[in-house]
Amino acid sequence: MKRIKYISRFAAPMTARDIERIAAQAAGKNRKLGITGLLMATGGVFFQVIEGPDGAVDELYSCILRDNRHRDVLTLRVEEGNLTRLFPGWEMKKVDLDTATDLRLEPLKAIIQAIMRHGEIVSGLTAVLERAAWQELTLEPAPDVSPAKLPSPRRKAPARKGTQKKPAARS
Repeated sequence: MKRIKYISRFAAPMTARDIERIAAQAAGKNRKLGITGLLMATGGVFFQVIEGPDGAVDELYSCILRDNRHRDVLTLRVEEGNLTRLFPGWEMKKVDLDTATDLRLEPLKAIIQAIMRHGEIVSGLTAVLERAAWQELTLEPAPDVSPAKLPSPRRKAPARKGTQKKPAARS
């Protein structure tokens, strides 16, 4: 058995009805595949857990990654092996936190938003790390992967041998 937990942003604004429709479609498909899970939505963000047979979960997650309703998909955790289902009997339990009135669910909204912000921070730091590693290992400026998102490094790469400027002669 396999379980995947992920978070993503809505690619476009969605209504409560849109989210209900997505969950209903997912439940129908999941029933056929032997998959169970949970779909939570709040503030333009999905949090989802899918669990079931390895191949079925892999196939479903591959479809999710290509689904144009999602952007900024961040895999939070992949578990495999002799697992006990967390959501038996729920082909796809939908929880729309934006329409929920139960105050006990309020912390879940904050946690989901914090996880999304954390993912953005990790993504940004990873981009800076890649750029810095490129520059340090090649001694060349990093290719412009995403100049709007990547800050310039604070120190310059050392000059290549034979290209160093000689100090100016003092008079």
